[in-house]
Amino acid sequence: MAASASTSTPSQSPVTKQEIFGWCMYDAADSAFTTVIITAFYAPFFSKVIVGDPIQGAVLWGNAASISEAAVAVLAPILGAIADFSGSRKKFLAVCALTIIFFTGALWFVKPGMVGLAMTLFIIANIGFAGGGIFIDSFLPGISNDSNAGRISGIKWAIGYVSGLISVSIAGVFAGAIDSPTPELISQTRLVPVIVAAYYAVMVIPTFLFLRDRSVRQTLPPGENYLSVGFKQLRRTFQHIRRYRELVKLLIAFLIYNDGIVTVIFFAAIFAVDTIGFTSSDLIVLFITMNVVAAVGAFTFGRLADWIGQKRTIMISLVVWIAAVAVCYFAYSRPAFWVGATLVGVGMGSTQSVTRSLLALFTPQQNASEFFGFLGIAGKALAFLGPILFGRITAATGSQRPAILAIAGFFIIGMIMLMFVDEAKGKAAAKIGV
Repeated sequence: MAASASTSTPSQSPVTKQEIFGWCMYDAADSAFTTVIITAFYAPFFSKVIVGDPIQGAVLWGNAASISEAAVAVLAPILGAIADFSGSRKKFLAVCALTIIFFTGALWFVKPGMVGLAMTLFIIANIGFAGGGIFIDSFLPGISNDSNAGRISGIKWAIGYVSGLISVSIAGVFAGAIDSPTPELISQTRLVPVIVAAYYAVMVIPTFLFLRDRSVRQTLPPGENYLSVGFKQLRRTFQHIRRYRELVKLLIAFLIYNDGIVTVIFFAAIFAVDTIGFTSSDLIVLFITMNVVAAVGAFTFGRLADWIGQKRTIMISLVVWIAAVAVCYFAYSRPAFWVGATLVGVGMGSTQSVTRSLLALFTPQQNASEFFGFLGIAGKALAFLGPILFGRITAATGSQRPAILAIAGFFIIGMIMLMFVDEAKGKAAAKIGV
């Protein structure tokens, strides 16, 4: 795993296994939040217990997701450019981590009927989660090269999914209110966010111990501040954007198919509970299985990407996503839904990790945070649309089946857009730089 990145400067020491481990461990922390809070337990707890109405709960959960995704879309490119210029990616990453820990833990105060507080705390925590993902990804160009970017990214995602498996197993012991919302079980389930916050705080320690911030601080011009230079750096990048034409194409494709992924993540547990009839025990087994499959998928597809190319690998993963959504739509029995859920695990583990490794290969190292900020825009600019669409279709039809089928459109359109990306040209442009 250890390798000197081809874009490292001579003054920097070689990348070590320990540093790559520290980078990967951020996903081990992050996965507790996304698996337990966003996907597995807090989403159905919010819908069924805090709101008390599955249809209205789906709408409000979609609204909360959309607000947080839109906020990150606005902030990501500016913060990314500032982090690059100030040489402080790690500090920004720390702020995001602390935001997740504090506001996730604060969800303990939420009781049935406290919908506004629940949405506010979740929105802020999810902003920290989404922002942290952008900054940790921006370290990848500095610790990888053309021959190992896919493998390193795949290992990180695989570790994340294994961690998600562990965290969902722990949290599931306390999630009984999803089945029977008695006062005692509600009080017990309210401990789940506290457990996630504590788990996150422990798992993120290796990141800040071992991962080096290889960004170089630049001197501010007279009369400038980090905010103004952030805007100027973005303007400069836009002026030279034609050199990164393939990067732009990739971001457009990702903007579309990622909306489908985000929607599945936010509504998987709600669909399983409300439409298929899963209990909290079923959810534990479901998400343990999905995380195992996703870990294998991330690791396997990461190696496949280094062999056949990132673009081809992403195309294969999108076919898996389309099949998964179709199977879930037609699933009226638990065995049928299990087939769809397994395919979701494969798609989830592969698509996101390989997309980030391809972006890393399209990105000049000196602009890493800024360009991953663009990924943040692409990942968030339309990410509000899927959750809102799911909630509105559910409310209009009284069923989540038409809503889940509509998600397939994001994967189909995203795949069509990806066909126009020239992988070789994108990698060559990154080596030239802005």
